[in-house]
Formats: sequence, structure tokens, C-alpha cells
Amino acid sequence: MKASEYKAAVAVTGLRAADIEKLFEVAPSIHRGWAAGTEAVPAAVSLSLLLMLVTNTNARQAELLTSDIRPIRAA
Repeated sequence: MKASEYKAAVAVTGLRAADIEKLFEVAPSIHRGWAAGTEAVPAAVSLSLLLMLVTNTNARQAELLTSDIRPIRAA
């Protein structure tokens, strides 16, 4: 996903910087890097944003859907 596509997806989904940081568990500098094109957007982030777009999922819905998901940690 290119920086321009990332910024468009973020805008259309209505995600704010704070939403991105919480949803994808990243620092503000990472979000800014994705938007500027200085950091590569991970495939999982691209896929998540595209799925949000095609399913018309907004920031609040994404937060609710992910509220009980915990990262899988290696044993």
C-alpha cells in the first residue's frame, strides 16, 4: 500500500491518529511514517484497512470488534 492509498483509506474510514495507534498498537511516529511513505505499511495493516473500506466499518466499530482480541504470544 502506497502512502497516498494509506492516507485515503484512513480518511475514508474516519480513523484518527489515536485510533491508528491503538488499533494497530504502533507509536505515533510509525503512523506518520506510513502516511509520509518513509515506513512501509505492513500487509496486515493494508488488509485491515481495505477490509474496513469494503465492509463499511468505521473507527468505533473497529474498536468494538478488536476490544477482546489479545496478541498471540509464543510460549
